[in-house]
Amino acid sequence: METPSDDPSKLRRMRHYLGVHFECCGVYQRIYLNKAETAFVGWCPRCASKVEIKVSPTGGTERFFSAW
Repeated sequence: METPSDDPSKLRRMRHYLGVHFECCGVYQRIYLNKAETAFVGWCPRCASKVEIKVSPTGGTERFFSAW
């Protein structure tokens, strides 16, 4: 099975995302980096509550969040 790391051209096509657990409806959803690369933006797949996580200039290590 081929992985994205086997082909460097596929790495450029991978989208950056964060995992979010929407507490409002108890569902998990990935949210993706916006085109301006300033924030990760997404909506709850059940009730459409919006979540936006701004990108820090120093970065961060967390990849999973909870939203209410």
